Amino acid sequence: MELIIAKMEPEDILRTAWLERQIFSMPWSEKSFEESLRSKDALYLTAKAGGTLAGYCGFYQSFEEADIMNVAVAREFRRQGVAYRMLCALMELGRERGILRYTLEVRAGNQAALHLYEKLGFKSVGIRRGFYEKPREDAVIMWTDDAGSARPF
Repeated sequence: MELIIAKMEPEDILRTAWLERQIFSMPWSEKSFEESLRSKDALYLTAKAGGTLAGYCGFYQSFEEADIMNVAVAREFRRQGVAYRMLCALMELGRERGILRYTLEVRAGNQAALHLYEKLGFKSVGIRRGFYEKPREDAVIMWTDDAGSARPF
């Protein structure tokens, strides 16, 4: 599958927000994505296959650290390496911006995501009890040690 990964553009927001609503029980709004694209501290990418939005991901940067906020892959594109490839590209672009460490939260029951993040160099450092709603679930807090150890390639 040919996958094109690029910076999210304003014209991607409608499809991104639609996909967000399909995947998450408490989705971000179009306005949230618009604000993220305008922020100098945020970077969002899309992955497209044949012009179809396969997924998106993004982070917010604070000095040399970044919080990965969104990682989503359309159901028909799952288990094909889309999330891995998007996150590799996101983290590489982050390193070019001076990011040394990444953090994220993931549902404790999302074994596929936990495995993916571990493959990318993330380590579990704690739990946020009841962090997620609809359904209520704990979040696993994960961090990379530094930019070098997060490099998956």
